[in-house]
Amino acid sequence: MKLLIKYLFLSLTILAFSGGPASAANSGHMLDNIELIPGEKTSYLTLKGYFEPELFQEISIRPGESAQETMVVIPNAFINNLLMPDREFDQFPVGNMIRQIELEEDIRQEAGNQVSFLVNLKLSLAQEMEISLEIEKSTPRQLTFSLIPSGRLITPEPEKNEVTDVLNQTPPEESVLLHPVFAMLAYRQPIRLNVSVLNASRHVGGAQRLAILLERQQRRRIEQRVGMRLEVINISSVQEQMILPRTKIYYRPNMLKSAVTLADIIPGEQTVEPMPLNRGTKPTTDVEIYVGQNFE
Repeated sequence: MKLLIKYLFLSLTILAFSGGPASAANSGHMLDNIELIPGEKTSYLTLKGYFEPELFQEISIRPGESAQETMVVIPNAFINNLLMPDREFDQFPVGNMIRQIELEEDIRQEAGNQVSFLVNLKLSLAQEMEISLEIEKSTPRQLTFSLIPSGRLITPEPEKNEVTDVLNQTPPEESVLLHPVFAMLAYRQPIRLNVSVLNASRHVGGAQRLAILLERQQRRRIEQRVGMRLEVINISSVQEQMILPRTKIYYRPNMLKSAVTLADIIPGEQTVEPMPLNRGTKPTTDVEIYVGQNFE
């Protein structure tokens, strides 16, 4: 069965997924804010949000691509786009040890429909320093890193002038903002998968037939793969002008694997996309399926 999967991201949320190394744990980290606390000898970089202490040991600090860069890699983490819409921070005091901090979410599908997600922090330093994760000073609400300068200044590397082919540029993807409720739930594995099925085809009863397929014929298979109880909470139809040639599946930020699982089971080709905020979907809906003309 052929799948057409279109990814955004996320900066989403969203999010913890079941099954697989990055998603086997029903927990993860959510970044809400960054704060730099200068000190006379030791300064501290704190990341605010929601964190799982048992996963602190997986965080790594490594050299960047240049002498002035240091990378902090936080697995099982993502960014709350609602509270942190910016990805670059450079408003630090003059003469400070950090020139800029860049954040990047890395969410990708791996073999076996497994999904890994992490956050990279790229620190552009003004001087050499020792950076360490202070586990004893970290809590479920903040990560604390100590910054101890060596006193040696780092000269910024000259920027390279690159020629950009405007015609071949990929258009920017739509940003995904997390509702606070979904932001809180994004890194925790729920116990129930709420699915809404809507008929977007001219075939009468398309939504009902798909609901029967999912709930009665494929329920056990779906629940074993996603690790949640399947519930079809809505069966309805769309307006005639919204008829789709191909079935489309929308998912909440933490429900990518569930959407991929459903797409694998539903006959025909599907398009899988993150759920836009302006759809007005009920907050209790995790996955929304629009049954297209190609569903038999």
